[in-house]
Amino acid sequence: MGRAFYGQFPDLRDIQRGAVDPILAGADTLVLSPTGSGKTEAVTAPVIDKYQAEARTSAGPVVVYVTPTRALANDLVRRLDRPLDLLGLVAGVRHGERNDLKRATKPNVLITTPESLDVMISAQEPALRDVRAAVLDEVHLTYNTQRGLQLAVLLHRLERLVGREVQVCALSATVATEAEIWSFLRPGHAVATVRDDYTRPLDAEIRTVQSPAEVAAILEPLAATFKLKALVFASSRRECDNLAAALAARPALEGRVFVHHSSLNRQMRLDVERRMQEASSAVCVATSTLELGIDIGDVDLVVLYGPPFGWESFVQRIGRGNRRGSKANVLCLAAPGQGPPFAQLLSFEALIWQVRGLRLEQRPAMELYGAAVQQVLSLVLQGSGGYQRVEELCESFGPWPHLTNEVIEEAIGELVGTDFLRSHGFLNRVGAGPPLHQLRDLGVVWGNFPASSGTVALRTSGREIGSIPVANLARVRPGVFIRFAGRRWRVLRVGRDAIELQPAPGAGNELEISYGGHRPPMDPVNVEAMLLLLREGIPHPQMPAGEAERFRQTVARTGRHLVEGALPVAHDSGRFIYFTFAGRILNEVIAIQSGSTGYRASEVVLESADQVDFAGLPADVATLLPIALPLLSVPDGLTVFQQLLPTALLDRELSELWLKSPVYARSLLRLRTSAERVVLLQELEEIAF
Repeated sequence: MGRAFYGQFPDLRDIQRGAVDPILAGADTLVLSPTGSGKTEAVTAPVIDKYQAEARTSAGPVVVYVTPTRALANDLVRRLDRPLDLLGLVAGVRHGERNDLKRATKPNVLITTPESLDVMISAQEPALRDVRAAVLDEVHLTYNTQRGLQLAVLLHRLERLVGREVQVCALSATVATEAEIWSFLRPGHAVATVRDDYTRPLDAEIRTVQSPAEVAAILEPLAATFKLKALVFASSRRECDNLAAALAARPALEGRVFVHHSSLNRQMRLDVERRMQEASSAVCVATSTLELGIDIGDVDLVVLYGPPFGWESFVQRIGRGNRRGSKANVLCLAAPGQGPPFAQLLSFEALIWQVRGLRLEQRPAMELYGAAVQQVLSLVLQGSGGYQRVEELCESFGPWPHLTNEVIEEAIGELVGTDFLRSHGFLNRVGAGPPLHQLRDLGVVWGNFPASSGTVALRTSGREIGSIPVANLARVRPGVFIRFAGRRWRVLRVGRDAIELQPAPGAGNELEISYGGHRPPMDPVNVEAMLLLLREGIPHPQMPAGEAERFRQTVARTGRHLVEGALPVAHDSGRFIYFTFAGRILNEVIAIQSGSTGYRASEVVLESADQVDFAGLPADVATLLPIALPLLSVPDGLTVFQQLLPTALLDRELSELWLKSPVYARSLLRLRTSAERVVLLQELEEIAF
């Protein structure tokens, strides 16, 4: 067993040693360790060792391995094939693009996604009857999310299906509060935590760039001199395409620039992953699709084109770099179109400060309801849509204290009112209505993803290469050129079913694809960290000498107005400009609460047509909840099932975002006490925001 999984390691790492005993003892186990530290082997080796006897005699999988994405599932099966083959066992995949359960020989370890696990459990998949253990990968991506609650309820349903308790082991690289993770996923279950807080030294450089061409000018000489393998993270798919086009235009990078984002089809993404694995020198421009542990080979340098919104994404991204080396190398770029350059530089410094000092704050476990609606509908479909007792539906949510029978019955009542469910009449039973059958036929009933517009396929020479939001049909027409996947294309035909493209090498005016969506606000914890750094000073910025000196001067000029207990304000053109460092949402709440007749709220600044009485702010953030709720509800950011909740339950769910963010309470207290000492700035430029 050890040679099969650890043959490539000269010695077991601490995290791998620590996981053996609790897993072999059958305990639920949470393994927390940095990216690239061997977590996968730390869990799979002892899990397979414990259940290999059952695996050799069972007719189906004994271990279900759940990943957040299909891409990671495909990558994992490649990684597990060899060690399992040495043991005479087989790994397989079950998701929307592949189903190895259809093979004559069923896999012993089945790798799947939450959505496909839901489909299997709803279908009472016979192959699951022998499952003894479940492994949950990258759990920080599902913690406090709709998909996370879906997965948690599915684990409970899986245990009811197999008639026994299932051992659950989970892995994550970025978790600050492990006890809360288990209260969210497995309430009432004890967990053994194996944690390695060692973080590799971080070699970071921060600088400002004015355009994608400037990024290319930085990377090209490195690629020409060294065998550079770089992973560039952009904030949007549009930025991915623009950056890749600028990089590909450089002679030293020609033919070695790849793009990876969710609008590319599966085969193109797999091809990019394979080519990055094989290449000794290449650049891949990606969105968050490559934040996860997909194997693209060892990466020498991670480039961040604009700051991530919080420390979790920052840790995940920098962890992809130089995984075999002793330190992580990252180039942090303040990018155009992502806010004032100084604010971006300071945000990067704040992220590095939090990670190096392990000042990592997460919300405690939240009480969510949207995915409970989805699971009610999934349970009804498990019975082929026939009438089921409401009491039995409620039993599936027993472990969660907030999902009481009364709450589930309230949600069911709303579903009956919208005809998704139909009441039996005189028995307390419900069955599927026409809208639920439609959701099932569209294949969306098992997914807890944000609702958004549909997509239209992109094809070239009869081959699908990706998809883009339908909204682009209003601008795309035959004869125009577009940029997609870092390449230039000419549009041949436009239809609702697909847009036909033809490669069009060269340069010119290309139509930029609109991908929609809303830019999320910065984590207010990071905004707070920016304020703390400005007060303390930043003697050694992670920047080249010239830019570091200019940055230090700006920090010193700005920081002297940000003393503790004081609130700086400028008066310009009849407007009051308060430097609150409270985050965008709290700033907007304060403006509304104060009755401002006109305001503009950003992460750092609250600009108002009227004076704001900060001393009159309430002491308790709960008092401001009615104002905050509408700001937290972005319609296209809600799932289909959140939109089906009774209004009271949706409000209760959204309130969790507000009430369980300790930073809001701290910022409110800081602003109330600072109001006693308002400092009027004579020159607006005194603070560089």
